[in-house]
Amino acid sequence: MTEESGVAPSPRDEDYINLGSLFRSSATITFVVQIVATIAMIGALAAYFIGDVYFSLAGDMQILALLLASIVVLVIFLAAISAFVRFSRRIGDAVVGPGIEEVRRDTPGVKGVVTLYAVLVLMMAITGIYVWYLVDARILTPFAGTSLSLRVFGLALGAFFISLLIQVIIAVVGRSATKVIIEVLDGDDSEFLD
Repeated sequence: MTEESGVAPSPRDEDYINLGSLFRSSATITFVVQIVATIAMIGALAAYFIGDVYFSLAGDMQILALLLASIVVLVIFLAAISAFVRFSRRIGDAVVGPGIEEVRRDTPGVKGVVTLYAVLVLMMAITGIYVWYLVDARILTPFAGTSLSLRVFGLALGAFFISLLIQVIIAVVGRSATKVIIEVLDGDDSEFLD
């Protein structure tokens, strides 16, 4: 029995893995990182360009500027939520090929494909982070100097590109992994659910 609902999980839930949800969730997480990184980049650039102007204002005008900036930030967050709602399903459909959703956990070959998928995405993430570390250390840090807002912009730009790279890999590998799993299931005469 689950602690939250008090209902025992059905045997079907324990025997099956939802591959469509696995692939879609990993693509959705990278999309959320891209949205947050974009908002951070916009904020960092705004802080860099209007920072001196802000501190030269009188105290009451600084308060007004903060109120206006908070309204702009909320509008940007609402636009990001709208974009997320519109594109998350499209991204999920692009990642998962048609014809598969749930498969039995004990199906031979499926665990191997899912494990290889996870290792590939992990290796791409590690490679992307290391490449961005090199770009940041050799190009962006000397360029930013002591500017905190430019450092934040560089880190947000890195998060955006790394998540974009992972999302592209997930889309390509997710489609091919779906095809491989379907072929494994067809060759094994295993049942799978659409």
